[in-house]
Amino acid sequence: MCGPVSQQAEVAVLLVSHDGASWLTAVLAGLKAQTAPVGSVVAVDTGSRDGSPDLIENALAGVPAATVRRVPASTSFPQAVSEGLAALAQAGHEPEWLWILHDDANPAPDALAHLLAASAAHPEADILGPKLREWPSLRRLLELGVTISGTGRRETGLERGEYDQGQHDDVREVLAVNTAGMLIRRRALEELGGFDEELPMFGNDLDLGWRAAATGRTALIVPQAVVFHAEAAHRGVRRTPLTGRHTHFQERRAALFLLLANSPRAALPFQVVRLALGSVLRVLGLLCARAVGEALDELAALISVYRHPGKVRAARRSRA
Repeated sequence: MCGPVSQQAEVAVLLVSHDGASWLTAVLAGLKAQTAPVGSVVAVDTGSRDGSPDLIENALAGVPAATVRRVPASTSFPQAVSEGLAALAQAGHEPEWLWILHDDANPAPDALAHLLAASAAHPEADILGPKLREWPSLRRLLELGVTISGTGRRETGLERGEYDQGQHDDVREVLAVNTAGMLIRRRALEELGGFDEELPMFGNDLDLGWRAAATGRTALIVPQAVVFHAEAAHRGVRRTPLTGRHTHFQERRAALFLLLANSPRAALPFQVVRLALGSVLRVLGLLCARAVGEALDELAALISVYRHPGKVRAARRSRA
């Protein structure tokens, strides 16, 4: 990493990996090329079988204050982040900021510098996110902040395949930012209780942003910071023990759960009925389109959430 590396630096990098060898060489090169210094690097590998942890250890061998943790493949993303925080605490590091990277998210060399510059210009912000562009196309936009519709649709405000021409380059407040490249105050993450473990793979970014907003915290999108994201899990490029063959099921279950967990109390009865009816209609529509697998995933997601109301109640109590 360019610039001095000091344990007193304000930023710690937390890299989460699982069978990411196809992308990690570029990602680690991007990390080491950052123009802003970081104080420490923690990589948490969740049971990779493709040599990812060895690749990370070799790449970070000359980086001071770098730690690689190997945890079981059943470890969820929220648990991996908690593991990284624990590793920082054990090493005596208390950075102001935590920069979260996925193993398929390659940051531009000045990504962290732009995020930190925005944090200095907007001291009220606790969460900042970069512009995400598609990898390997590099020019197509993926996300500049994200929200969720009342039916559980992830909304980016972008057209499918929209090219980046600087048309969305204003720093602005958003509900949530993707965890790929998220810069978050360590204390804010800890005070929010981390990412919700009921959302092991998908939706935990939206849930965190919603909870942060409910406590008066601000999330910003910083388009000058760019991260290229392959979205390997979402696109089914790789399978994990947490998704298997049913990515659509996991995404829909996450959407239903986080809406029920975070909706205002007065709107909850309506939301319960709306989501149930909407899911049934989606099942019928998918069957008509002969997308039987997705229809079954949709139905399974509805049943998975609605048959365990205690989990939703517990989530709502923790947010009260």
